[in-house]
Amino acid sequence: MRSTFSIRRPSAAMVVALVALFAALGGTGYAAATLSGRSIQRHTIPANRVVDNALGGGQINESKLGPVPTAQQSATAQQLQGRDATRFLANSARVEINQLNVVNNATATVTASCLQGEKGIGGGAAWMIVNSDNPTGFDAQLNASFPLPAAGGAAEITGWRAVGINRTGSTRGLRAYVICVPRTA
Repeated sequence: MRSTFSIRRPSAAMVVALVALFAALGGTGYAAATLSGRSIQRHTIPANRVVDNALGGGQINESKLGPVPTAQQSATAQQLQGRDATRFLANSARVEINQLNVVNNATATVTASCLQGEKGIGGGAAWMIVNSDNPTGFDAQLNASFPLPAAGGAAEITGWRAVGINRTGSTRGLRAYVICVPRTA
């Protein structure tokens, strides 16, 4: 069997469509090959033709920008995980200090503790001149300064303990302090 395949002449509409297609493709290719950023005049491209995030502070005149609208605060925006601002560290940190006056050549232990419902986030110890907030400049040895756990193996600190020996030749204060915050912070 012989197959007959005949080629018909394209219609006038098809010829016009093909010419238009090749002209459009040729124009786009020509523009892509010949246009560069240097051939575009400054300030001639409208804002809706600029790629997002393509402009930096050097290209934007900030004095022409309008004011930023004020954000409305809702009741939920004033809370984080159901807690208001008073339940966070910056608003409720407290330092508990305890000092024990220790005579010369004596060893002492002093503890500072957080209140119930609080936890410690740090602490320390120092030898102080009695009735002042000045540290002693003499030989007073801190043997230990450490956090107190709530229970063996517990992660929360409930206080701070200091152990030391006074060899200054006079009575000095062994001070322990703990920084306390609400247990929910």
